[in-house]
Amino acid sequence: MNCPKCQTATLAEFKVDGVAVDRCSACGGTWFDAHELSRLLAEDARQVAELRRGGNDARLDDKRGRCPRDSAELLRMYSAIDRGVTLDACADCHGIWLDAGEFAKLFAARQV
Repeated sequence: MNCPKCQTATLAEFKVDGVAVDRCSACGGTWFDAHELSRLLAEDARQVAELRRGGNDARLDDKRGRCPRDSAELLRMYSAIDRGVTLDACADCHGIWLDAGEFAKLFAARQV
């Protein structure tokens, strides 16, 4: 699968608490298939430490992307957990793309 934001970089799969997610080595963004994000946001901080790493690149936030699963245009929407986070979601497969640093913001906001 290609990165929705870099478009040429390939996503590498890795497991977090038994859930396979895909991360771009170039920009640090992460792809979550349907229901994976909500499951991982509910985990203990130690279990998702790898997802909480990485800086935020504001330039990527404005960039539109395509779903790495089915190539549909990703819809940009504000997160219900933290309206300061704009996530990219696929209306067809219900996957979610988070730019680098956005998982950490969501994880911190859900703790409040």
